[in-house]
Amino acid sequence: MRNERRNKDRYCFNLDLHPEGELFLLVGDRTFEVWKLLDISPFGTCLSVDANIAKDSQVVVQYRCGREVKVAFGTIAWSDHENRLEEGAGFRMGVEFHRDKMPLNAALFRIITAASVRTDICYG
Repeated sequence: MRNERRNKDRYCFNLDLHPEGELFLLVGDRTFEVWKLLDISPFGTCLSVDANIAKDSQVVVQYRCGREVKVAFGTIAWSDHENRLEEGAGFRMGVEFHRDKMPLNAALFRIITAASVRTDICYG
């Protein structure tokens, strides 16, 4: 049984604070561009893509900024329709990062949160 983590500390994004670079969700041999990154922590993330990904699917969250590439491996904890009043009306989902890959998770968290605040972290 998974512990509830949605009430833990997370880095939340708003319309004025977007990370530089590109964020993707890889599921098997399919790649989805992340439309919105709603929050992130070293334990997981909430994001939106244009497809519904089944709960318990194994995924990779990949961040690319210039030559820098960071990844975190995870499992879809939940997935549901985006609020239809919001732009895009895709699918919002929670990704629980694998705890045995904590150094990768922390590296992804650090570069995304730093890139959302300081644009000079991203070298093209």
